[in-house]
Amino acid sequence: MFQSKYKVPKDIDKLISKLKLKKKSHSSYINFLKQYNVIDFYNMEFCYGIDCEGEELPLEVILGFSKKEDEDLIATNYGYLNRIPEKHIAIATVNYGDLLCLHPNGKIYHWDHEVNDLYFDMKVINGYLEQNTNLKFVADSFDQFLSMITKLEDDDDDPSEDEFKNPNIPFPDSALNTWVKDPKGIFMGSQRSIPIYLKKLELSEKGREVLAKLKKEGISEKEREILARLKKEGLLEEGIFE
Repeated sequence: MFQSKYKVPKDIDKLISKLKLKKKSHSSYINFLKQYNVIDFYNMEFCYGIDCEGEELPLEVILGFSKKEDEDLIATNYGYLNRIPEKHIAIATVNYGDLLCLHPNGKIYHWDHEVNDLYFDMKVINGYLEQNTNLKFVADSFDQFLSMITKLEDDDDDPSEDEFKNPNIPFPDSALNTWVKDPKGIFMGSQRSIPIYLKKLELSEKGREVLAKLKKEGISEKEREILARLKKEGLLEEGIFE
């Protein structure tokens, strides 16, 4: 099933050392990193995912070492610093903006961006709401997680899929409540989802409200770099936020 997108780096041991993994509890994951480098489920013939307590989680990318930040272990974990619980390591992107995280004890957990992310407290200047760090359990080990991966059934008639994946269908207004309060939330998921989200937002009045608020508040230098990289890869139209 697995095919590396890139060759395993020659300095793989040095790169792994930067992750501060534990040789005993993380041994299966370390062996995986020495054999594979970035598993990109976007470009596979079929969709794959895992079952997490009855919830289907589509797989996007098993992170490795790459020049693209949304594929790179070190860059991704730096980008999610303080947003995922301390000592956890993000190892894969799933479910259109979520993460799978590796615990120091070797177990795998699901970080849900709608439940576990760090959000601004609108009532406190530069303050945050209390963060829910109780991540949902996925697997006892990395090997067990790999054994859970299955091909997902096609369900073209499921309208909930279009809420996220189809750039030609607008988000339901109810799905935009969080972004109306914090429009920069579109940058908190998978970077590859950003071009799709921007197109979908333009298709509804409430979506355009989110875009207008985002443009009014302005974007950070890091967010501008993300947009520039997406434009360079041909995933985003020129002129956005310029």
